[in-house]
Amino acid sequence: MKSPASLIVLFSVILGIAIGLTLNPLTKLEDRGQIALWLEVVHRVFTGIGGLGTFVALIVVMRQFNLLRDQSALVQKNIVASMDAQLYARLDSFNRFIFEHYKEYDLLDQTYSAEESPDLRSKLHRLCELGFTFYEEILKHKARLNMLESEDWDEWEQNMRHLFHKPYVRGYWKMVSVRYSNSFQFLVNQLIEKIDSEPVHQTSL
Repeated sequence: MKSPASLIVLFSVILGIAIGLTLNPLTKLEDRGQIALWLEVVHRVFTGIGGLGTFVALIVVMRQFNLLRDQSALVQKNIVASMDAQLYARLDSFNRFIFEHYKEYDLLDQTYSAEESPDLRSKLHRLCELGFTFYEEILKHKARLNMLESEDWDEWEQNMRHLFHKPYVRGYWKMVSVRYSNSFQFLVNQLIEKIDSEPVHQTSL
C-alpha cells in the first residue's frame, strides 16, 4: 500500500495539472510562439503543485500547533496533580503531628500566654508555625501560580478558618506575622477580623 504522503503528492500533481490545463488551455497564441509547449506544461504543473503544497503545509502546521497545545494542557494538568499531591502529603504530615501531640493541640483553645514552660511553648509554637507555613504555601499556589480551583480554595480556606478560630493561634500570629509574606498577612488579618466580629456563640471550639 502507498503511504498517505505519497498519495497526497500524487493527488497534488494530478490536481495541479488538471487545474492548470483548465484555466490555461494548451492553445497556440501569437504571443506564445517562442515558448516551448513542454516548458509551459511543466510550468503549470509545478505552479499547481506549489500552491497545493503550500496548502498541505499549512494544514500540517495547524495540526502540529493543535498537538502542541494538547501536550501543553496535559503537562499543566500533570503539574497541578503533582502539586495537589504535595499539598495533601503535607496535610497528612500536619495531621499526624497533631495526632501525636493531641494534648498540646487542645491547649490551642486557650488564650495565648508567654508564661508556659519552655518545652510546652516550643510544641505549641511548632504547631502554629506548621499551620502558618502550610496555608501560606496554599495561598501561593492560588495567587502566584494560579494552580488552585475556586472550589478547592474554598475548602482550604475553611480549614484555615478553623485553625485561626483557636485563641492561642491568633495570639501567637500577632507575635510572628511579620515573618510571612504581605499577601498572607493580609489574608490572615482579614480572617481574624471576621472571627473577632462574630458573636461568641458562633465561634467553633
